[in-house]
Amino acid sequence: MVDFDVVVLGSGFAGLRAAIAASEGGASVLVIEAQADVGGRSQYSSAGIMAAGTRFQRALGIEDSPASLFEQYQRANHWQIDAGVAYRLAYGCAAEVEWLADHGLEIKGVLPSPDSDVPRTHRTPGGQAIIELLRTRARAQGCEFAMGRRVERLVVSDGVVTGVATADEELAAGAVVLATGGLGGNPELLERFAPSLVAATGDWLAPVGGRELARYAPGDAIGLAESVGAVLAGLDMWEATIRPGYVEVSSQMLPGWIVAVDRSGRRVVDETAGIVAMQSAVLAAGGEVYAIFDEAARQAGDPPPTPAGASRPRRINPDWRPEVIEAMARDGKVARAETLSGLAEKIGVPSAGLQATVARYNGFVADGTDLDHRKDPAVMRPIGDGPYYAVALRLGSVAYTSAGPRIDADAQVIGADNAPIPGLYAAGECAGGVVGMHMAGNPVASCLVFGRVAGAGAAQFARGGNPLVSPGAATP
Repeated sequence: MVDFDVVVLGSGFAGLRAAIAASEGGASVLVIEAQADVGGRSQYSSAGIMAAGTRFQRALGIEDSPASLFEQYQRANHWQIDAGVAYRLAYGCAAEVEWLADHGLEIKGVLPSPDSDVPRTHRTPGGQAIIELLRTRARAQGCEFAMGRRVERLVVSDGVVTGVATADEELAAGAVVLATGGLGGNPELLERFAPSLVAATGDWLAPVGGRELARYAPGDAIGLAESVGAVLAGLDMWEATIRPGYVEVSSQMLPGWIVAVDRSGRRVVDETAGIVAMQSAVLAAGGEVYAIFDEAARQAGDPPPTPAGASRPRRINPDWRPEVIEAMARDGKVARAETLSGLAEKIGVPSAGLQATVARYNGFVADGTDLDHRKDPAVMRPIGDGPYYAVALRLGSVAYTSAGPRIDADAQVIGADNAPIPGLYAAGECAGGVVGMHMAGNPVASCLVFGRVAGAGAAQFARGGNPLVSPGAATP
């Protein structure tokens, strides 16, 4: 006798989507959330969703296909993602975008995507809007919620996961779905499972959104999965966004008027590049770069006019406003000098190298073409008279981690014998190795796709189905 057919741990994108799918499969569902509020870190996501072959792309005349997305995703990750898992993700994204839209979510446009030749990132109103939609849908279907309860162990009987236990209660379940989020808020687990991230960021490390969001990413799935013999995957796969050292919560968006140089004074990247390119450039530069600019750029404060035909207006990160830079320079958190050679001395960069880089960059501005990194000339401005400024930038904000229990294409957790652990499923950021070092815009899609697959599979297993053949086994 079970208390619930399916118990879902976590109430973010993956957990709520799993609960809905399990309920649609005829299961009674309980969602257990360790925090007092529904949504986890998902509610703070900007929630762009990469998908291929949607009706929103077709309406804009964009020709695309899941096959192309699959190829791109595997290529970007050097074929380190299990092909079956990547295939399920690539072929499931479009259906999830359209499912959200069919249930009332506004799709605000389709934007260019990392590592992609065609626009695939579907803009949404943000994580909170998606959480509200999913929560409303889950409650309408009769899913129950237990808030402020942390599951401490999984209950196993004859090799089958048959329930969960909190500090003071044990619940019997037909199947369990792990959807507890990442481990970006747990320093000990980061040392163990993302050592290169820790090495690159040092004491700047914090979850995206700041340390107050660490409670949403404690890595609970690791201990739960290990306790039942699960294999872990996605080790040292992660993504982080850059930020200046004087602020913990920052947008990744940098002003176009900076010049980013490494410790040799060499320029390393298009300073307006996306997450993937910026992360790779900073890592290649040894983990820290410097944003160089002059007094005229500091005083400008506002972005240049938006070019005709642009998809959205140019904005500026408030952390780079003139008054902020001035205050940080007075506090010694931003380097300032009257000459470039003086600035180079302050930040430990060779003066000749920095001056040569600035001269070359100014030539690109004058010619209207960035020959080195192809930055949009509309946002470039020359570095002229001093005083000059340098802001240290590091990969300081953890966007996601990929370590967790390995799953197959049906979201079943894999055990040490390389077979699925009966009754245990995982989805979202805690599912190991689904989203690799190059996310290609898909952490949100991974939560939704594998949340649906896990929930449907858990419901079928709980109601007497074959544990090795979930409803997602057929080609999407």
